[in-house]
Amino acid sequence: MRTRRDIGLSGGLAPGGPGSGGPGSGGPGLQTGEVTGAPALAGGRAGRALWLIGCAVLSLAAAPASADIDPLSGIDFVRITHPGNAPWMGTNPPTQGDDAIGRGGVDYEYFIGRYEVTTSQWVQFFNAAYDRPAGGGGNLPWLTPPTFWGAQGTTPINNTNPNARRWQVPAGNEMRPVGNISWRMAAMYCNFLHNGGAGAAGPGGVVPRENFLSGAYDVSTFGPNGMGGFADQATRSPGARYFIPTRDEWIKAAHYDPHRYGQNQGGYWLFSNSTDEWIPGGPPGVNINPFPGAPGPNPNGPIAQANYGWDTFTFPGYGSPFTVPLGAYPDVQSPWGLLDVAGATTEWTEQIFVDTFGGPSYRYLEGSYWGGAPGFGIADAVWDSYGALTPNLAPFDSGLRIASIVPGPSPLAAMVFATGCVLVVTKRTRK
Repeated sequence: MRTRRDIGLSGGLAPGGPGSGGPGSGGPGLQTGEVTGAPALAGGRAGRALWLIGCAVLSLAAAPASADIDPLSGIDFVRITHPGNAPWMGTNPPTQGDDAIGRGGVDYEYFIGRYEVTTSQWVQFFNAAYDRPAGGGGNLPWLTPPTFWGAQGTTPINNTNPNARRWQVPAGNEMRPVGNISWRMAAMYCNFLHNGGAGAAGPGGVVPRENFLSGAYDVSTFGPNGMGGFADQATRSPGARYFIPTRDEWIKAAHYDPHRYGQNQGGYWLFSNSTDEWIPGGPPGVNINPFPGAPGPNPNGPIAQANYGWDTFTFPGYGSPFTVPLGAYPDVQSPWGLLDVAGATTEWTEQIFVDTFGGPSYRYLEGSYWGGAPGFGIADAVWDSYGALTPNLAPFDSGLRIASIVPGPSPLAAMVFATGCVLVVTKRTRK
């Protein structure tokens, strides 16, 4: 199974019910559902000095759409505030095929990446997973090196292991997006970060094998369920510090604006560029032909706003969509400041399609993608989605925008969160 055109609403599938609760009804023989919830947080008693430092830091981070570079992963996180927002309730008149009605409401704050995962971040993960000594517990399951990224092979540190592999990032390729990410790979990356990332390396600079296999998701559950579907853990573990966003979290970060209709009068933009206008796709900085189905440069057309719907044949001399770095359209942002929501790769979410006979069978993805059919593409309208895939598939256009807990994944933040300071900050943001 591939995209929404194969298994979408026309095939009898429907989204789950409102909010982040249980299954919703689908078409004949099918139903969908998503199991979500705010991750549990834990911490200890902090000293007064630590408490004051934490209060100062978190007070700065309390404003909507504030960003925080995570020192462990290097991810630029954006804080999504205004918990308890209303879900998307559709257009008036209704849009045929709207599969997002009832989605987007989130009852807690969370972080999500300003960018999709970058080549530099994915190289750190894959080097830790592949450059290992012989007898180091065997190869890790489910991981396959991508073809669509900006890294290149180099000599492993553990070169006595014939199976060891290593990659480096040429200068200028650090911000390239990463394709060929399966849902299971994304889950293992969350485990890797949850357990300390490359900083958790033990003797010989080797990250323990178990760090990839549990923490946010239990990899031992990954596999078939014997009915034609999969047995993978449905949603992140309680206390997960990094995770694949739910579809509600993704839609809120891409489309919900807490001031859409005025101060603290929230609502949804149809597209992920904070407007209700279609997002033109093409090379960055290039004026394009605005007519769908006829891609190409046009000096009188609008400037491209997203990396989708073009290739080297329709835009000769403008390079390739696969080499455009993340952030190349800096003025095109979601209401919270997310970049490349429409374009680069489509992004995994936790939401599951549940088949009546096969059980859990597919995971939703959201967002338009690079190299899509030239001249076409939904450009991430809130009422549509990329579709869904089985969690083991890793096509060229599937990627990840990772999410994290509030106040953040660091041990210091977790300790501060346990104090009353955060209760004050949280109250200020719930307007």
